[in-house]
Amino acid sequence: MTDAPRHPTQLRHPDIARLVETFYGRARADALLGPVFDAVVADWPHHFAALTGFWAAQLRGRGSYHGQPIAVHRAQAHRITPAMFDRWLMLWDHTTAQVMSPPDAEALQARARRIAAVLRGAMADTPAWSACPMGGGT
Repeated sequence: MTDAPRHPTQLRHPDIARLVETFYGRARADALLGPVFDAVVADWPHHFAALTGFWAAQLRGRGSYHGQPIAVHRAQAHRITPAMFDRWLMLWDHTTAQVMSPPDAEALQARARRIAAVLRGAMADTPAWSACPMGGGT
């Protein structure tokens, strides 16, 4: 958990805020994923608030998120490999199952898979992914 003041979205969705902070704590400590986040995210409290809003909107249709996840991921195509999506989803599944109620965990897991498929597709035509031996769309 962070010691920073809570964003209103985090206060309205404390379960999702806890999920986001737990998950990204694990992702940051992960040998495969951590270096990407270290290179890209400078303001973790802001990132936690944004992602809480994103996942609240995904799960409940409520929450505020103002970002461009496709553009952000495409800009990092040189750092992100197809295998990282699999690792991210594995950690996400594990964390959602531990932190959320079973129906919410299942809904978040399904949504994450759809989002990952969209992001993979969007990244498939970037030069970094086109040159990837596994192919961007895997």
